[in-house]
Amino acid sequence: TVDTFLGLANFRPTGIAALDTFATQTNLHLEKTSFFSVSTHGVNHYTFLEYVNLRLVAVYKEDADFSGAEEATDRTVRTNPDGAASYVQVTFTLGAQYAPNGASGGLIPVDSVRAGVGTFFEEVEAGGGMEEVCAVFAAALDAAPVGLAPYTHTKKTFTDRLAQPCGPQAAMCTTPGSVPDQFVSYNIPLGVDVFANKASSDLSSNVFVDLVVNALDTDPSTGGSAGPTPNQGDDPMQMKTTLTASIPIVAGGINVFCDGFTAKTDLKDVANADIVVGSANSPAELTRLRILEDVAST
Repeated sequence: TVDTFLGLANFRPTGIAALDTFATQTNLHLEKTSFFSVSTHGVNHYTFLEYVNLRLVAVYKEDADFSGAEEATDRTVRTNPDGAASYVQVTFTLGAQYAPNGASGGLIPVDSVRAGVGTFFEEVEAGGGMEEVCAVFAAALDAAPVGLAPYTHTKKTFTDRLAQPCGPQAAMCTTPGSVPDQFVSYNIPLGVDVFANKASSDLSSNVFVDLVVNALDTDPSTGGSAGPTPNQGDDPMQMKTTLTASIPIVAGGINVFCDGFTAKTDLKDVANADIVVGSANSPAELTRLRILEDVAST
């Protein structure tokens, strides 16, 4: 234990004619204990996942001729949105030193993928609304229902929508075997008409996704591809994380395929015209000419 002080002496001016001495003193009590502090710092050498993005997609049933069978209205004709296949596309960039794990279910194990629709993730999760849609989709036959309840429909109906000439031709629940540009895209089926009448501006309706990303560390400085594999028990090389994300269903926020629009109207509804046959230099001559009145109505 050490008791000491820190002192300071100087002059403090009190006017133009005199200087008074001014002194301060601070007592210090120093005591050695068994406690000590350690500080450190570090940098993030690699980022596992970057630029995570979600996109909502709806694929309508194509109306090739606008014959009246698939239109939503009469005079302003637009493809009927009923029966639209709905899915969410998840994209992200894998860190530069990581590659898909060919074993253990691949980069995104199909049985790890869940999705749900609701206001808050916790409420959807607690109510059992986060469903393993990809595991069901992968195992389903054409006549089996796929998607979220209550938006399920047969797998064939869903895949037929995607396979239309105007459709995105997108594969569902397919994990990439390689990512040469480190960009990953994964499509999750949600069902049919999932987005119908749900678009709002208060973010009260959202699509939630939850999946596992399973990769390998390929950096030679940490063992890398030249070293042993995680499937032989070398866990430090195996990188896993759970990606949980959401996207609101809002007006204008849905990417639509196979939509079409055409309109028709009668001239009499928008025009009122007269046709004068001949020419005239004065009002008197004009009365002698043939005038077809209101021709747009005939």
